[in-house]
Amino acid sequence: MNQENQSSYPIVTLASGKDKRIRHGHLWIFSNELLPLQNRPEPGEIVRVCNAQNKYIGTGFYHPNSLIAVRLLTRKPAVIDHTFFEQRIKQAIGYRANLRAETNAIRLVYAESDGLPGLIVDQYSEGIVMQILSAGMEKQRNIVIEILAKLLDPGFIILRNDHLMREREGLSQDKELFAGKKNDIPVTITENSVSYQIDPLEGHKTGFYIDQRDNRILFRRFINEGDRVLDAFCHFGGFAIHAALAGAGEVLAVDDSETVLEATRRNIQMNKLEDIISTRKADLMKLLPRMAEEKKTYNAINLDPPNFASNRKSVGPALRGYRKIHRAALEMLKPGGILATSSCSHHITEDAFLESMQRACHDSGRRVQLLYRGGHPQDHPILPEMPETGYLKFFIFRVIEVT
Repeated sequence: MNQENQSSYPIVTLASGKDKRIRHGHLWIFSNELLPLQNRPEPGEIVRVCNAQNKYIGTGFYHPNSLIAVRLLTRKPAVIDHTFFEQRIKQAIGYRANLRAETNAIRLVYAESDGLPGLIVDQYSEGIVMQILSAGMEKQRNIVIEILAKLLDPGFIILRNDHLMREREGLSQDKELFAGKKNDIPVTITENSVSYQIDPLEGHKTGFYIDQRDNRILFRRFINEGDRVLDAFCHFGGFAIHAALAGAGEVLAVDDSETVLEATRRNIQMNKLEDIISTRKADLMKLLPRMAEEKKTYNAINLDPPNFASNRKSVGPALRGYRKIHRAALEMLKPGGILATSSCSHHITEDAFLESMQRACHDSGRRVQLLYRGGHPQDHPILPEMPETGYLKFFIFRVIEVT
């Protein structure tokens, strides 16, 4: 529905005392924070939010059936139209301009962090992949596509709307080559001098783990000439390839998906590393403890498992899973060995993740030094007042002799 001015948007009102978190910068308003409405707006409709004193708080997307009832777009009165979205998208793309010298795989829009709740836009070479995770942004889909086409003139546009979060918004799950030709895919991307062939229609997430870009290069710095390296949950082999390029003598890349391993082998060949990197298909939750029992040893291990905790209920089992794989990795590492480990769930806090490592150290009788702690690259910015925008934890440890 076209709105001639912002005052025509429906109004939703916060209950008394429920505006503190929003005033401090958070962008989500939960359903139990709003006063009941006689006539509730439709899913994805744009609303104005007022506090209990009828003071304007902001404008955002409303959903009557979601725990997140309002996703704020702006705290200033504004018309939410084509111009509004074009300015936001143009700004987000501009913030990433300095990355183009090192890679052609960039997250151009990162949802709430860029003031565009529920919108993910990733660039892969000459094409873009778009993911919509909120009902409000779904209503703006055609406007967003038109703006991206105008600003970027992409070779292809893929809609990867197959994320579980869409179900929570009452949206269907699907994926579509919206513009371009099927023979434009797969596509070759480059990152820190490494080349990868990816299929953004079929790969994990939107086709590649862009968010591990900086962490892959950091891992590489801890590899020494001739090292024996294990890349567990290897996805497309990024950590394995960087280890080989750093001078590792032998690298094993393991994943439980044959499709993933086929892509990994293509990337190994593309970077001419077949003599160094081998692959293996296995369930790593079973393989890692078995390798530890068999006294396999490595100089460096990378653990980059999929999301163990998709909701709060799964946090306990997830932490036990991390403890299990951390213990196995610690038992396989030689003294002075390097363990890089990641968690991609925002439900797992940094403190809880570190505690899983501490417990694994106790279980294994090993002692470690924390050498590096990090997370997102610059194209995945975090809003400090909204911890939900941060999810990736990445640590590098060194195993030392117990004294």
